[in-house]
Amino acid sequence: MFAQPDSPNPAAVTRLVDSPRLLPFAIAIVVCVLTAMVLASGLWYFFGDSRGAGQKEVAELTRPPVEQAPVPVMAPARKTVTAPAGELPVAGGVVTLGGEESEGPTRKIVVEAFSIGETEVTNEQYREFVQATGRKAPASMKDGEYRPGTASEPVTMVTWQDAVDYCRWLSQKIEDTVRLPTEAEWELAARGPGNVKYPWGNEWQDRAAACKERKGQVRPVKSYPAGRSPCGAYDMAGNVWEWVSDEARDGEGKFIERGGERLRVAKGGAANEPMAFISASARSQLPPAVPRKFLGFRYVVTREKEGHAAP
Repeated sequence: MFAQPDSPNPAAVTRLVDSPRLLPFAIAIVVCVLTAMVLASGLWYFFGDSRGAGQKEVAELTRPPVEQAPVPVMAPARKTVTAPAGELPVAGGVVTLGGEESEGPTRKIVVEAFSIGETEVTNEQYREFVQATGRKAPASMKDGEYRPGTASEPVTMVTWQDAVDYCRWLSQKIEDTVRLPTEAEWELAARGPGNVKYPWGNEWQDRAAACKERKGQVRPVKSYPAGRSPCGAYDMAGNVWEWVSDEARDGEGKFIERGGERLRVAKGGAANEPMAFISASARSQLPPAVPRKFLGFRYVVTREKEGHAAP
C-alpha cells in the first residue's frame, strides 16, 4: 500500500559520518594561521623600523654629499658719524714741494683725498678741549679763559704736542681720525691742483691776508674772504703760522736738530711777517716744544674707504 523509501546513498552516508571528524582539524588550521599572522605582525613591529633605519643610514653614507652654498658673512655696518662743522673736502692729487720759499730740492708727492678744517682752530674750540681734559691752558688764555672778543681768533701759544693732543681728543669725540696735516696735504689744500703761489692766485692782494703791512695783528678767522684757498679754506697765508706733522729735513734728507731736538715744520706765514715772506709755500722750522704768539694749527680728517674715496 505504501511506497517503500529509497535506500540511502552510500557516499552521502559517508560524508555525514566523516564531517564531525574534520571539524577539529579545520579549527586547528585556522588557529595556526591566526597565530602565524600575529607572530609576523609582532616581528615587523619590533624589528621592521630599525632594519629600515639601518638601510636608510647605509644609503645616506653611500650617497655622495650634496654641495651647499656657503652662508654669506655680513660685515658689520660702519657707524655713521657727524663730521665737525667747517670741514672741507680736498681731492687727492700730486703736490710739488721745495723751491721758492721752501728749503730743499723740488720733489713731487702723491696725496690721497682728505678733509681739512675750514679755519685754524679757534680759542673757543681749544677752550672746550681744555675744559674737557683738564689740560693746562696756553699762555694766551688767563685762568683757562680767552680774552673777551677773541673767541673766534686762532688759538696761539700752543706747542706741537698741544696740537697733536687736541687732534687725538677730537678723534675720540667724533669717532674718526683727526690729525695734523702733512706738509704736502697742507699745500694741496692751500694751493689747489693749479699749484698757485697764494691761496687766492698768483698775484698778491692787499685785502686777502693779515700781514705786517696791515697792522700786523692776528685777526678773527674768516676776516679775509678774498684770501680763501681753492678748497675754500681761510687764512692759509698770513694771520698765524700753522703746525704740520712733518719733521724738518735738509736738502740731503737729514733731520734738522736744534739743542738736541728735531725741528718741526710750520706753514703759511703770519700777521707779523712782511707780505714778501707770506705765501702758500712759505715754511718755518721751529722747536716743537716752544709756543709762539703767532703760531697755531688746523687739522685734517681722514676716513676709511667704503667703496669710494674719502671726501
